Amino acid sequence: MSIFKILSDGLRFRCNNHIYKDSRYCNHKINIPFPGSSFNIASDPIQSINTNLPAKFYWSKMDFTPTTVSLALYFAVFISLPATQVSNIMLNIFNINISHDTITRWTHKSALAIHKNLGPLSVPKSRGRRRTLTDETLFPVRGKKRWVWLTKDSKFDAEQSWFISPKRSTEYARSTFNIAFTISPCLKNVQALTDGLWSYQSALADLNFDMKKHKVCRGFFEKPNNNCRERSWSTLKVNARRYRGFKSDLGLWSYVTHFVYLHNYFKPNPRLNGLTPAEAVNAKLPNYNSHWELFVKFL
Repeated sequence: MSIFKILSDGLRFRCNNHIYKDSRYCNHKINIPFPGSSFNIASDPIQSINTNLPAKFYWSKMDFTPTTVSLALYFAVFISLPATQVSNIMLNIFNINISHDTITRWTHKSALAIHKNLGPLSVPKSRGRRRTLTDETLFPVRGKKRWVWLTKDSKFDAEQSWFISPKRSTEYARSTFNIAFTISPCLKNVQALTDGLWSYQSALADLNFDMKKHKVCRGFFEKPNNNCRERSWSTLKVNARRYRGFKSDLGLWSYVTHFVYLHNYFKPNPRLNGLTPAEAVNAKLPNYNSHWELFVKFL
């Protein structure tokens, strides 16, 4: 073995054995952390951003009533409208003057609050064919590239992890898988389906995953495929067009976080006969007349 690449948290070694007559090298590689340290592995999606914004609404100190805040968040979160449009709706229809900057802060705080108070959805063990579906896609943030990673459970159609990174590399793929395995430990024993990006194979090996269970999709019309995962990207990106790019990593993280929690807890899923993934796994939640009232409960 010889050093092939220097990583941010370790070294990548490549095998030196010749296995072909034309002197091509074996492509086997292994990652080893720096001496006396360990790999940088996140266990919570919020570790992908740096924020000092408090994840709590101090209702008694606010200039607006909880009803006004919840109404504005309904348009910003459930309908996915930009802050400027929400501000116009509140002024023209409800005669309430709220700046778009204030609505943006409320949106960011609601994402942090719902993540802190409700938490990711853990899925149980179940029989039958099951796998995790992982993929990444690109979003612009102030003219810079940001990669969004998502992992979904195929059995309950539940989003299990999400992460934001400045580039595609093993370090961030490793964190994405580790978050999913931390939230739902049973997923470490099922198949993991990804595309051909080498970072996925490398990341799973670093997490001591059984590589026989790692499957690579080759195309949309071949099985196994990642079509279910790809369709969710279209939903995420169509709604993101209204924002014309994001102004900060926190803005992108809040947008993706709201998407994940709406999908898991608050929006009926046709693949689950109209249930939400949380209802499908019998998650213990307070009883409310609507999913919107349940959402406001956790702010």
